[in-house]
Amino acid sequence: MSTSIDNPEIQAIRQSVTNSYIELIRLIEERLSRLDASKLYEVPEPGEWSIMESLAHISEFMQYWADEIDKLVENPGQKFGRTKEDPDRIRAIEEHKEDVLDAARSSLARSYTRLDQELSTLKDSDLALKAVHPKFGEQTLAWFIQDFVTGHLTGHLEQMGRALAALEAR
Repeated sequence: MSTSIDNPEIQAIRQSVTNSYIELIRLIEERLSRLDASKLYEVPEPGEWSIMESLAHISEFMQYWADEIDKLVENPGQKFGRTKEDPDRIRAIEEHKEDVLDAARSSLARSYTRLDQELSTLKDSDLALKAVHPKFGEQTLAWFIQDFVTGHLTGHLEQMGRALAALEAR
């Protein structure tokens, strides 16, 4: 299937995810790899995540949402997603918040590949499929992708930029 011709909305989503991933890798290679490694684990501001916690979360959620998207397409109308209190989400951050940067980069590559593979199987018509989120109720797949994938990636990139600026200012 030619996603770009037959499914322009899916192609735009994939391009957004790819752009965010490229920006993330650029951030790792150009700035984080040159930073004193100890700063990757420092909390930049009270109530914020360390850079490594953010990287662990991004890696985990790309894989998680790829799997959830697959389930939704196979069985529309089901319960879908999770809340911030989800124990698996919290555990993944805790287990990887002290990873070295190379391990985080490898994990991000695997998660991005999984997410892109899943997105490549979608048709624009799939974006209208619905599922029920525990907090936000019934929503379309398009809404879930915007809120929990593309918007989420962009938000965490911005968060890491602010965190990095705060850490570099110390």
